[in-house]
Amino acid sequence: MDKKCTAMYFMLFFFILIVMRNVSADEIILENGDRLTGTVVMVGDGTVVMETGYSEPIKLQKSKITHISTDNPQEVHMISGEIFKGRLTTGEDGRLIVESGDGREAAVVDWDRVAALNPPPVEPPKWKGSITLGAGLQSGNSDRAHASIGAEAKRKSEQDRFSFRFLYNYAEENDRVTSRNTFGVLKYDYFFTKAFYGYLGVEVLNDKFKDLNLRTVFGPGVGYQIWDDAIKFFLLEAGLAYFSEDLKEGEDKQWLTARLAGDFSYKLKETIVFSEQIVIYPNLEETGQYKLRNEAAITSALGSGWALRFANILERDSDPPLGVRKHDLYWIAGFQYGF
Repeated sequence: MDKKCTAMYFMLFFFILIVMRNVSADEIILENGDRLTGTVVMVGDGTVVMETGYSEPIKLQKSKITHISTDNPQEVHMISGEIFKGRLTTGEDGRLIVESGDGREAAVVDWDRVAALNPPPVEPPKWKGSITLGAGLQSGNSDRAHASIGAEAKRKSEQDRFSFRFLYNYAEENDRVTSRNTFGVLKYDYFFTKAFYGYLGVEVLNDKFKDLNLRTVFGPGVGYQIWDDAIKFFLLEAGLAYFSEDLKEGEDKQWLTARLAGDFSYKLKETIVFSEQIVIYPNLEETGQYKLRNEAAITSALGSGWALRFANILERDSDPPLGVRKHDLYWIAGFQYGF
């Protein structure tokens, strides 16, 4: 075989490869008449992503596409939760046709009802949270010492969210205990939509200086997630709760209360985050009586998961036991480790 024949065979071989590639490629036609070929890899957030092999992946608006066809089966996820798998084409009415397969007939769907195409696998939800340690010591004219330990964590999926919080405070002055309390919250949220959810939660508090063996608040409610992204977080909640106080010396009490709550955080700078959590319990059986807890904090990242945290906690009881003040104010500074 001479060199001319060899060259012709190579040219013919590459020509066949190019033709086969074009024949087997996915195709998209836009409303302005432009025709694109390549591989459709993803649909989401109103766009179609196509890889052409000769440029970076191209993002196209679904509303600008008049025709689409794919050579390989695609996994089509609908807003309703249904999943179809098959080659795609476009009908005369502009709707998407998922060809028959897996023992089912061809499905005709509207573009607006498609949530995603070939979405990446969903990672299992993980717990995210932090542990905070604070302490202080003073000696001289007064001997003072205080310590605190806190922890909080959340685990969120597309359908639900678990969360818990814990905080223990201890302080003494001149060998006399001046503060000792334990606070905890456990909560479960179930999302009916992306923003609207129902919850069931329990809150407990033990405080030596409030005459409290144990305060328990338990009940359901609803919430609305206004923001939840890398910069800002904000939700509002409202519900009913059973309120119980087991007192050390006074008479134990139980009553029905409303629950109004808000949770807010905002990244002021890349390393500084402001957060605030407030909950109010208006007594539904005694007009004008309520309990309130507000916790505001500034967290400044140090690196490697560590941060400085400065927190202010305000607690107010409109009708406290005899000998107990209506409000308490705590300032806590400590190191926080996030996970």
